[in-house]
Order: sequence, then structure tokens, then C-alpha cells
Amino acid sequence: MVTGGALVGVLTKHWDTRVMTTRAVDGVLIVGGGYAGVHAARMVRRAGRCATIVDPTGRHDFVTRLASVAGGSAPVSDAATPLSSFADDVVVAEMTQVRDGEVDLADGTTLTADVVIVTAGAVPIAPAVVGIEHAAPLRTEDDAIALRRKIDSNDSVVIVGGGATGVQLAGAIAATDPTTTVTVIDGSDRLLAGMSAASGRDAMRILRERGVAIRLGSDVDEISRFGVTVDGETIAGLPVWAAGFEARADDFGLPVDDAGRVLVDRFLRVERWTNTFAAGDIALHTASNGDELPMSAQIAVQAGEVAGRNAVRVMRGDTLDRARLGHRGWVLDLGGNRGIAEVGPVALTAPFLDLFPPALHWGIDMKHLIETRGLAGIADRPGA
Repeated sequence: MVTGGALVGVLTKHWDTRVMTTRAVDGVLIVGGGYAGVHAARMVRRAGRCATIVDPTGRHDFVTRLASVAGGSAPVSDAATPLSSFADDVVVAEMTQVRDGEVDLADGTTLTADVVIVTAGAVPIAPAVVGIEHAAPLRTEDDAIALRRKIDSNDSVVIVGGGATGVQLAGAIAATDPTTTVTVIDGSDRLLAGMSAASGRDAMRILRERGVAIRLGSDVDEISRFGVTVDGETIAGLPVWAAGFEARADDFGLPVDDAGRVLVDRFLRVERWTNTFAAGDIALHTASNGDELPMSAQIAVQAGEVAGRNAVRVMRGDTLDRARLGHRGWVLDLGGNRGIAEVGPVALTAPFLDLFPPALHWGIDMKHLIETRGLAGIADRPGA
């Protein structure tokens, strides 16, 4: 339901059995309520313009906390919070198509706006593995809560994926209930392949100290409801898929690269479009040297802020700001008051130093809430 009177109907026509309605949104229309979306909304509202967010759930998922919630080391309230706290209006709907300055919704409505920012995020990679549908995903609040219930009723868990999500989930489960058998499977030769070798080694140390079994250099042959088959051997347990994400923005009619990420110019405008920007996991972001940046919350925050500022500049007829995005490091909370951090050239990966990342992780989350919601974000913080 749309509130606040920001949407004004201007045209109605029949298409098949649905009523197709075109509505004009006041200000900036943001598709997606993730990190990029809420930070884009923050910049738009700070400039005195109206920000409307379209999202299928109406919630902002704290993606960096979902593994802790699913693993039982953080309360369920850490998983998400209503988007109404971040925007002037929230439209709970699913996007099906995007054109320059226009967004089609699944209910047949087309929303138009002075400027559109697409921040719809990414979806779990679904490779051609037999039985992939039996593996539980972990991307949203609903995923985290459902997975937590399943873990509580199983005595063993098999996690496919040794990246940040898989490592954090394994650490949280093992720290919360040492009686649960946890196995992590990854096709790489080490954990956390996107981070430094030192971080991968320290993650292995922490997990093995907690009794987590780790299978590296192994590809999954098949997944069933009761386990995962690797190299001809079936490892029994609740299967969980944590092997990465993909954008698939080509499903929405946007210009994309081979990986399905939106192609944007140096101002984060969709290539060859005028009034539409893209930011976050759905877009191909690069550093100043041209290197592709990872899909991460910190990049989404930076890109969302740039897109939000430039959306306002388009409305004012001002010159756009060039995006200057950079990867500043990683901070992972592995539960049990242990974690891993890489901040610039400093790596907190040795024993005893791994006590600090959980506090740093909490501080980053608080900064995110304060920036997007003000001091109210502290009082209503997840887990409060």
C-alpha cells in the first residue's frame, strides 16, 4: 500500500486481465531496500527531496548479521527492520522491468519518477547441481529465521561455500551449540578466497578449534534433503547453500556485463540512460584503477551515497559527481567473541587479535544505523 500521497495516478488502461496503472512518484524512486538503497534515500532526503523505496518485503535486511542470526549467536531481531524508517514512502512490490525513468511492477503498475535508482541487490548462485533446491539459502531475514529453525532441529549441518557467509555461519553454529556437527565444503584450496591468505588460515584455525570439519578443493556432486555428496562420498546433514551470489539484472531489461551486473558510467548512471542510476550488488562497480570491486555492504553504502547525491543533482540540473569507490577491507564476526578483520594494510588475524573484530563489526553496524536513521537508530538498533 502506498502512503503519504506521493504517488499520483495519471493513466489507466487494460492489459489482458490486469488493470495497468501508470503513476508518477514525487522525487526519487529507489528500487531495493538494501544497504545501497537506504543510503541513497538518506542522501536524497538530506537534500530536501522525497525518497520512495520499492521493495518486495518492505524491510531492510541486515545482511552482515544474517549468518549470526541463522547460527543462533545473535537474536532474531538483528535480522531486519522496517523500511518506513528510511524513506518518505515505501511501496511493497516486486520489480519486473526497468526503462529510463520508469519501473514496472508485478501487479501491473508502472511507476515513473524524475530519477530512478536501481539497487535491487543479488540472488544466490544456482549452478546446475542435482538437488540444489534442497539446500537452504541465506540472503534475507526470512531465510535466516527459517534456517535457524532447521538448524535447531538437526544435529548436523553441511555448508556449501567457504566464503564470508559460510565461514560466519559455521562459526556461529559451532559457538552456539558445540554438539552440532558442522562441515564446510569449498572448491577452492582455502577458506575466504576473496580475502588474504592470513585471513583464510585464521578462519580455519578458529573453526577447527570449534570442531568444524573443512573439505577444500572439492566440488559438490549432488545435494539431497539429508546431505551433500562430494567426490563420491555423502556427508550427512542439513544442506545450506552459501556459495556466492549473482546480480541477474538482465532479467529487468538493463544493460549488463557477462555476469549480469548493470553497466554504469563514472557517475553511476546506467550506460546510455539519462535519469536512471544503479548502485550496490546489482551494478558493476570499479575502483579508480579500473579493478572490479566486490559485492559487499561497504561498496553498496559508498555507491548508494554517490547515486543519491547525483540523483538530486540531476533534478537540480547540476554537474554530476564522479564516483570514487574503494574497498577498505573486511570485518567478519565468527561468533563466540572471535572474528577476522582486514582494515587497509592491517590484518587482525592472529590469536588474541581476533577478539577485536566483533566489536569493530558492531561499531560499523551502529554507524550504518545512525547515518541512515539518526539517533533513533541507536534506540531501535537490532537486538536492543
